[in-house]
This record gives sequence, C-alpha cells and structure tokens, in this order.
Amino acid sequence: MKTLTVYFSFTAGNTKRIAEKVHAALGGDLIRLETVKPYPKNYAQAVSQGEDEVKRGYKPELKPLGVVLSNYDRIIIGTPTWWYRMSPAVLSFLSNNDFTGKTLIPFMTNAGWPGSVLKDMTALAEKHGAKVENGHEFRFSSDEKQYDRMETPEKELTEWIDSLK
Repeated sequence: MKTLTVYFSFTAGNTKRIAEKVHAALGGDLIRLETVKPYPKNYAQAVSQGEDEVKRGYKPELKPLGVVLSNYDRIIIGTPTWWYRMSPAVLSFLSNNDFTGKTLIPFMTNAGWPGSVLKDMTALAEKHGAKVENGHEFRFSSDEKQYDRMETPEKELTEWIDSLK
C-alpha cells in the first residue's frame, strides 16, 4: 500500500512532529501543506487571521503538493485545531481533492479543546470519496511556555502508529 502523509503545522510544530513519526514508521512520502500566501510571522497577527479564516470557512490557496494523489492508496492527514475546527489549509486540501478509492486516516493536535475536528475531517473526506478509518487525537500542553509538551502518552502514539502498519 503506497502511503502519503500530509500535514499542516504552524506554531509549536506539534502536528509536524506527529506526521514525521508516522512517516518514519510507515514510509511513503511526507508533504507539508503550504498556503500560497504565508501566514504573518507575527504570532498575534497570525492568530487573528487564523481565527477570522476559520469563522468564515475560508479555504486558502495551497502551493502545489509536488506529488500526484492518484498514486497513493492511503493518505494520512494531520491538522492542528484552530477554534475547534481543522486548520484552513487542511480544509482546502480535503475540499479540493478527489479521494475516491483511497483510505484516509485523519489525526489532529490540540491543547485541550478538540472541538469537532475529527468528525468534520471524516465527513468532508467521505463526501469526496474516501474511506476514513482510525482517526486519532493528540493532546499537547495549553501552557504557553510548554506548547510543545505532548500530554497524550507516548505509548498511545506508538500504539496508534503500530495499528497503521
């Protein structure tokens, strides 16, 4: 089974870390979603823009992936939680691609407020033809000095990755 791991990650890089661990264990290809217009480097400005985009359901234009999705059987997709929803970049990816005949495995990171991210990702992927399975939530610290500290036990991450082999 040919696997593509796709993710969007912004501040602490938590979603990136999970995606990299998945990729290291499963192989295949690893792609970071990038918006054509980058988010501001200033954290407060980026947060404000992100909140506005989520509330509007905005789907930013993405840079080309550099791979052909039809070449993959399984797509593992990761997003941080932004205002109880998936990031706008992941919303664009899931909205603008055909996943017919593909297995999609969503995961999300959050700091204690998971919202409806996995449910929304599942519904959108299924609407675009995917078979969705084995979605997972990973929780990180909400302490601004320790945003990169994972609170989900490492064993749980390892077991989830093993279940994908």
